[in-house]
Amino acid sequence: MKQLTLKLVFVVVLLVCLCEFAGAQSATNDDIEWLEAEEFTLYWGEEVNASGYLITAQDFSPSYAFDSDYDYVMLSVLSRNKESWSAILARNNSDIPDHYTFENLINITAVEIVTGNDIPSPYTTINVTIANKSVSGTKVVKKIDTIIAVEEHRADEVYMDERAHIEFRIKNLKGEPLDHVELISPVPEEFIFDPDVDPIWNFSLPSFGQKTVKYSLKALRPGTYNFSDTQVLVSIGGRTYAKNLNDSQIVVHGPFINLTKDVSADTIQAGNALNVNIIAKNEGDRATYVSVSDEIPTGAVLLSGDISESKVLHPSDSLNLTYSVRMDVAGNIIIPPVKAKFVDSKEYEGIVYSRRLLVDVSDSFRSDEYEWLEEDSSSFTDDYTDSIDDSFENIQDESVVSEDDPVEEDYGMFQFAFDLLDSIKAYFGT
Repeated sequence: MKQLTLKLVFVVVLLVCLCEFAGAQSATNDDIEWLEAEEFTLYWGEEVNASGYLITAQDFSPSYAFDSDYDYVMLSVLSRNKESWSAILARNNSDIPDHYTFENLINITAVEIVTGNDIPSPYTTINVTIANKSVSGTKVVKKIDTIIAVEEHRADEVYMDERAHIEFRIKNLKGEPLDHVELISPVPEEFIFDPDVDPIWNFSLPSFGQKTVKYSLKALRPGTYNFSDTQVLVSIGGRTYAKNLNDSQIVVHGPFINLTKDVSADTIQAGNALNVNIIAKNEGDRATYVSVSDEIPTGAVLLSGDISESKVLHPSDSLNLTYSVRMDVAGNIIIPPVKAKFVDSKEYEGIVYSRRLLVDVSDSFRSDEYEWLEEDSSSFTDDYTDSIDDSFENIQDESVVSEDDPVEEDYGMFQFAFDLLDSIKAYFGT
């Protein structure tokens, strides 16, 4: 009779609880992404905080000296938004489920229920999982959101000559210090830190403390840029929790002059013409006044065209310059970069340069002339050698001395005295 009464009491309690949380169980959980489960042990009347949800063991089934299929636990759940639910969970009971999902936000599974009368207090072990995303779109409170709160302030639009200021405020929501907090804030490659800083910050936070991180950026060219993958990492008890911030955009306005210079050939013969083509294009989103000026290479002569021009360039407009020069000097000739100055109505101004070029100018005319001279000089040398040989033979013939001819003596520096003496002797006939 006593056992029948207990069964009736149990049925009444079960019906009351089912009426209370009839709407708490979702029809399907297939579309829900769950975070990693956490395990808790609850004794009768105890309460735990699972990622912002307060779970209380309100009551247990009556204790017996033996295990019973009717062992159950009555749980109450209170959300951060002050929503409350209740559930009865059992193990190995076909009439009572062992898990429940509340509003597609939190799932509780009974792992163990102990109600024996030989223990000080009944207790249960439960697994709690928090929804990461649900089809209903209900806001989900993650564990990291119970640890820290992050505010981000970022400029939406800047001009090319302005800095984009970014600020993060990280607050510790717990009554315990956080020793390992890391902020990672990557930026697009079209930006530079101004002043230069490391985009990774490591710090600690005292209980309910706050940290402000500020930095500024300068854009290298106009455009719309996405900022993503910003994270705040918190390490607690050997585990790391990550808070991913929402993507954001910064729009950069201003002119941007893309200046290019090309030549008609990389190799050319001395004395020939080289054509030069210059294009200045405004790839920004604001108009600007552009002055382009170039200089011809050393030793070159301008044949036609202009090497300077000025013009207002609206977005996507271009300025083209074409001219020809005669390359008179041989060698590896450096083609100087072209320069463009610009200024817009906002008085944002700058100077841009094209890249330098190298042209190989070969002196082919002199090379051909040298070959002709070499051939001609070879022929002339042969003729001249023959002529010298003949002349030398004639000289040798004329210089042969006959034995009958008298041999004149040579007195060197006193020759004039002996010549004078010979003249006197001849005068007197001796």
